[in-house]
Amino acid sequence: MSFPVSEFLGAAVVAAVFLLVFGAAELWRRIGNPQPEWTRKAVHLGAGLVSLTLPWMLRSHWTVLALGLLFAAIILLSRRMGVLKSVHGVERQSEGGLYFPISIYLLFLLGHDQPVFYLISVLVLMLSDALAALIGTTYGRAMYAVERDRRSVEGSVVFFLTTFFAVHLPLLLMTNVSRGAGVLIALQIALLVTCFEAISLRGADNLVVPLGTFLLLLKMTPKTAEFIALQLVSQLAIIALLVVLVWRSKLLTASGTVAASLFFYGAWSLGGPRWIVAPAVALAVFWVIFQRFGTDAARPDARYQVLAVFYTSLVASGWFILNNVFETVLVDSALTASDPFYALYLGTIAAHLGILTLVFLDHTPWAESFRPGHWLAAVGAGILTVVPLGLLVGQRGVRPGDAMVAAALCILALSLYSIISRWSIWPRSQPWDARLQALCAALAAMVLLPLHIQALLQA
Repeated sequence: MSFPVSEFLGAAVVAAVFLLVFGAAELWRRIGNPQPEWTRKAVHLGAGLVSLTLPWMLRSHWTVLALGLLFAAIILLSRRMGVLKSVHGVERQSEGGLYFPISIYLLFLLGHDQPVFYLISVLVLMLSDALAALIGTTYGRAMYAVERDRRSVEGSVVFFLTTFFAVHLPLLLMTNVSRGAGVLIALQIALLVTCFEAISLRGADNLVVPLGTFLLLLKMTPKTAEFIALQLVSQLAIIALLVVLVWRSKLLTASGTVAASLFFYGAWSLGGPRWIVAPAVALAVFWVIFQRFGTDAARPDARYQVLAVFYTSLVASGWFILNNVFETVLVDSALTASDPFYALYLGTIAAHLGILTLVFLDHTPWAESFRPGHWLAAVGAGILTVVPLGLLVGQRGVRPGDAMVAAALCILALSLYSIISRWSIWPRSQPWDARLQALCAALAAMVLLPLHIQALLQA
């Protein structure tokens, strides 16, 4: 296959401009002595401007991949060699420089026939993040913690407003989306990606924000304004309820509450309203346990609230995403009848509640001795509260074996946790306990998944 001369020339021009952006930022750093955040965001903006032109400059995704690998190598080597301080001069640990070319390549690959969506996603990546960081570091006063990082409310507000206009204006000027729907889509996407940006760690927003924007555009632009309005109102209601019930009770930090709201909204949006029943019950029961048995030693460490929510919801999120994919793709399959993965979802939530109950009863995640009474109480907390209400209120059509699947997953995950947490080889520090909880829930689910699918196919 021959390589077109125009493609080669386009790649050469793009590479040259990228190098010019790096060089200009480095020259500014040496002559003007600006803050490292300013030079870093200048590179971010310059690289974004160049990336905006890629669908019109290049045709092959292989060319974009080669350019991305080249500049990822430059980022890695310059950081290892201690040069290019205009990019690496910030004190916080960040992999954003590596995530940037990855996200551009994936957007180019996914959006080759959707140039407007590609344009919007890169605009959000380029403008929203840069302006939020610059305004936040310069004028931010109302701060909130995200693990060991700190963000500002002012920066998040700027991110929201910039994202709204970056989505709304191209939809208004370059597509056939109605004005009302365009405004609602921009509001919904701005709210969602602002939440994602607010809790992203180590520069992951450079990957999550643009890809999330692109996928949301694909999902929402075919919908009616009424449907989008319902989605927006639902997310706002979920955030408001969690702020009142969880954040004010000091069960989660502000950033942890944002992370929890994304999980609940994902369950509502992809699974349906019934899918929030089980996690709502689990959260209510955990709040009671937290208030009754929590001590200074056992209460969750606030530095890990985003990670704690992430690992606690990781496996359960996989189930409602997989359930939605099956129902969307396999329309007439036996695996799409009555929420095929709901029982595993229910068991996963019960397992996490049971494990957290055990941790609070033992006052440590690393208990040396096994206490049968505590273990049975943890099993009961997970199974007897979440499973009955989740099946009776939450599921669309109860299958006879679903309660057994959910209960078995909870018991198996708790058993695995009780065994592995006592192994000295497992790190005894946070967030490793949260990772162990997710691992045990995932292993238990993988053991039961083949049996569950076989039962569904035979039903």
